[in-house]
Amino acid sequence: MQQIIRKNAHALSDNYEEVAIQTEFSLSGLTMRPPVNSDAERIFLLYAMDSNVTKYLAWKPHKNLSETSQFVQSRIQEWKEESRFTWCIESDSSQLLGLISCKPQSESSYSISYVIGRQFWGRGFGTKVANELVKYLISQPNIFRVEAYCDTDNVGSSKVLEKLGMQFECVAKRKANVPNFSDEPQDCLQYALTR
Repeated sequence: MQQIIRKNAHALSDNYEEVAIQTEFSLSGLTMRPPVNSDAERIFLLYAMDSNVTKYLAWKPHKNLSETSQFVQSRIQEWKEESRFTWCIESDSSQLLGLISCKPQSESSYSISYVIGRQFWGRGFGTKVANELVKYLISQPNIFRVEAYCDTDNVGSSKVLEKLGMQFECVAKRKANVPNFSDEPQDCLQYALTR
């Protein structure tokens, strides 16, 4: 497994120590790796055009492959800028299952988010990869909080976050843009794991 040492993009002082972000994870039956341009078509077909999967996401379903290609390019660029880290989730047979991301929120906290293709819902893949990423992040010496949000109606995601050992903190009012529901920010359930 490769590791890249990254300066936290939100470091507030020059004395802040760097955080290690692992580029690849190998789990039993699954692999997490950074996206590449050639993933765009598989992401488009898997979930980006699916209104059921994108229902609670911060963007509307993609209408064409070009939109998904731009999305993948932005995720690749975010790795370079160290502003967000996204991994493709693949089975051992190289079947794309979804994506998972983490993003620095402060010098000592990260948020996570994930999406799984609809045909793979209910099989525990989201829980498995999110658990791996949360454990990895919270084990870093300088990370004391890992948080996640989900729409108040997204029962599936709230159950996953609870399985990760995250604690429900509050209903975050007007926290997230969910354009599939409204042009106005929506309320979210806020969860976190701290040490």
